[in-house]
Amino acid sequence: MARYIKVNPKVAQYLHLESDRNRVKDGNYLLWQADILPFGRLTELPEILERIGGIALLAGEARQEQDGTVIHELPEATDEAFKIVVVKQPEKETDTDNPEVEQPAGDSAGNGGTGEAVEGAESEKGSEETAEPTQPEEEQTDKNE
Repeated sequence: MARYIKVNPKVAQYLHLESDRNRVKDGNYLLWQADILPFGRLTELPEILERIGGIALLAGEARQEQDGTVIHELPEATDEAFKIVVVKQPEKETDTDNPEVEQPAGDSAGNGGTGEAVEGAESEKGSEETAEPTQPEEEQTDKNE
């Protein structure tokens, strides 16, 4: 039964197949079994896959890779020529590097908690207290009768 061979970009470049074969969502390539014959006979497939860091997929699995619904991770190649160096990004540190600016204790007007209003700024609290609550029109007409 024919298999598709998922390999990393270095293998596809080595075989000059990067423009002839499908590239899947994770950046790797799907090759045909015959494409890896330069590495040895198909009876040596497990050893070849270990050397190049590839995996053999059935047709349905290869289709899932193309659709992006399933991503099969590749093992690390034992041959230095096909090893992919993974550069790990440093994890984002918590808020120790950039602490959030805290507002001083007090009111939300931003005046440092002195209780004095900042010139030109209206307090939301003050405007709410002075406004009379409005009643629905139906209730107002009932009171007038």
